[in-house]
Amino acid sequence: MAQAAWKWMVVAAAVGAGVLACDGGGGNKPPPSHGVDAGVNVFRPGLGEDDGAPQGTPLSLPEGVSFAGTLRGAAEVSGECENASVESQGSGALVRVCVPLRNDTGAPVEVEFPPGLVVVSTSEGRGQNGLLIERTILVVPPTRPGPGGRDDAGTPDGGVEENVYIVPLYMYCLNEERDPSNEFMTYAVGPITSDDALQELLRLLEGKVIDSSEDVGVVQNALYSITEGRGLTTPDRDAINDL
Repeated sequence: MAQAAWKWMVVAAAVGAGVLACDGGGGNKPPPSHGVDAGVNVFRPGLGEDDGAPQGTPLSLPEGVSFAGTLRGAAEVSGECENASVESQGSGALVRVCVPLRNDTGAPVEVEFPPGLVVVSTSEGRGQNGLLIERTILVVPPTRPGPGGRDDAGTPDGGVEENVYIVPLYMYCLNEERDPSNEFMTYAVGPITSDDALQELLRLLEGKVIDSSEDVGVVQNALYSITEGRGLTTPDRDAINDL
């Protein structure tokens, strides 16, 4: 869901204070243990510190719509995307990504990013992968050609085409020990997750309104119970029920 800009300054401050931030120090910190469900990590490819790529179903864009270059992180402090075409979508605080879309159909096209969509860090180092919680539906206008026709000049060197529709997606962290997004990080669109525990969390969040930094913390902590442990705990479920 779209969020007011002032809220994200509050969330960013919370992240900076360590309320939501990932440890970032590495090491062998044990998984959360707030209940009988927690304990030894369950292997989930691409989540937490587990090897492999996140599993799921590929995202399919409407015919004539495509990604127009590299996905990059939003500005680290403000969370803003340069030349954003729409206000921020989603409620996550740690993986904030600028998604460039082009529409070659000549007419407006509705594009949906479903709950469970994953983005995968492609930067050197240890960037977090992200998970979209809210269903995001946008109407993308036709992309205007550049002065010389279609502008693909930015894509070979990792840039973004001109005149494209840029969507800021605010997503949740899937790797607690890794680094949150910033404007120097790059990402690839991953699958719509098929992980059973993540799908359960998405079902529990259906119809919930996430509109404060405390709510964001509830969701992020629940995710860490999944990505760093065995799955949702009883306190996680109680906190989600109270949203």
